[in-house]
Amino acid sequence: MSHELISKPVIALSGIYKSCGNLEVLRGVNIRAHEGDVISLIGSSGSGKSTLLRCINMLEICQQGDIWFGGEAMRWSGDGPNRAPADQAQVVRMRTQLSMVFQSFNLWAHMTVLKNVIEAPVTVLKRQRGEAIDEAMALLEKVGIADKANVIIL
Repeated sequence: MSHELISKPVIALSGIYKSCGNLEVLRGVNIRAHEGDVISLIGSSGSGKSTLLRCINMLEICQQGDIWFGGEAMRWSGDGPNRAPADQAQVVRMRTQLSMVFQSFNLWAHMTVLKNVIEAPVTVLKRQRGEAIDEAMALLEKVGIADKANVIIL
């Protein structure tokens, strides 16, 4: 039985277009991702992979197309290069359900590894510091670097 028959996609994109000047970076991208799906974006450097991820997170705005998170459509105002999310509270709410690992990530140099890991859950999600530390330590242990929790990366 197909995913569409049993559940709504966690993320769905339909007809996503993004241009940078005269360069069309994304041309009609359609993707549906259901809970548990593993999706790979493969392409040469400059083919739009990171741009697509940035559009999903609203770090860049696509000029055309629809984005749904858990069945809720992102609301837009304006068209083309003047397009913007219509409801900033919706963007913030949607972002709390998304995560993204940047190609060239940068830790805050003045903070320990642990403080870097708990920054978003405590600041953005307003989680209790102790709870965030417990979860962060479990994640650091899972990837084999719990011993680096109190190291400052310079």
